[in-house]
Amino acid sequence: MTQDLIKRGIEMKKKLLVAAAASLVVAPVFAQSNVKIYGIVDAGIGYGKAGDTTFNGVVSGPYSAPRIGFKGSEDLGGGLKAEFALEQGFSIDTGAPASATRQFHRQAWVGLSGDFGSVGLGRQYAPGYNYSLKFSQAVPGATFNSQAFLTNSIPGASIQPGTDARWDNSITYKLPKMGAFSAEAIYSFQTAESGDDRGQDDKMGVAAAYAAGPVTVGAIYHNSRRAKDNLKEIYLGGTMDFGVAKLSASYQTAKENGVVDAQVAYLGVVVPVGKGKIHADIGRLSDDENADNDSTSLSLAYTYGLSKRTTVYVMANRTTNDDNAARGVLATDDGAASTSLAAGLRHTF
Repeated sequence: MTQDLIKRGIEMKKKLLVAAAASLVVAPVFAQSNVKIYGIVDAGIGYGKAGDTTFNGVVSGPYSAPRIGFKGSEDLGGGLKAEFALEQGFSIDTGAPASATRQFHRQAWVGLSGDFGSVGLGRQYAPGYNYSLKFSQAVPGATFNSQAFLTNSIPGASIQPGTDARWDNSITYKLPKMGAFSAEAIYSFQTAESGDDRGQDDKMGVAAAYAAGPVTVGAIYHNSRRAKDNLKEIYLGGTMDFGVAKLSASYQTAKENGVVDAQVAYLGVVVPVGKGKIHADIGRLSDDENADNDSTSLSLAYTYGLSKRTTVYVMANRTTNDDNAARGVLATDDGAASTSLAAGLRHTF
């Protein structure tokens, strides 16, 4: 009887030792469970025509640029968290990376957050990226959205959801949540220089927004240093949600003496229809630096959610140009109008 009890005790100890060892292995796994892999896969069939130039075939990301990313945080105690994000884009039609020179060209940063707000270091979004998504994206995407591709045609303009709104070697600070008010700032050293060249291409930006019920408004200021004169951008935007429709509007300027003096006005609407949505927008770029270089863009889209993560869509854009302008998906000849169509599938994970 005594021997049986001893054997049982030994077996119990073995089980406890095995459980303890397993917990040591599993604990790091649970500690890393806040790291998330995420992304977007988006492709469509597209058609375009501008003058004598035509296109048809599979296109990458009419709705959203395809990407894969890693993000996460660690609770350091006392309300302090360590955070990071690494994000890379790619072309789904070819599988090629969106950048041939950067591993994580969309985002690459690490930072801390707490009661003081948040601070980030690395390649990060300037305020112009996220704010233009809030106020100038009635029609989604950078290809068909009127504000996105009109602003992208302004040399160096960074208040748009594109590459120029991602800044290298940057420091960001976001205020802690204060009710309806939010604000953020960024300073970018761009390239690392020394001596007399130090700071010759630095950039800075500030932004603030206020949300009150169905109305949200925001403002942005970007200043990018140039060899001749700084490129200064100002953006004002807002949305109003009526329930049956959501209106978006924005107005922005970009000025660099002798180089750029342009304005982009934008108006859009989204109307929910069951599980689907009807999107429409119009944008107008006025160039005061160059004669006959204005453009008007009109976009329409319909999106339908097959699930929370999968959406099918159709989109169309028509852009008309002055005699010296060539804007639009396929525009190559000055003065020619551009027409583009796409139907596709977007899946997030």
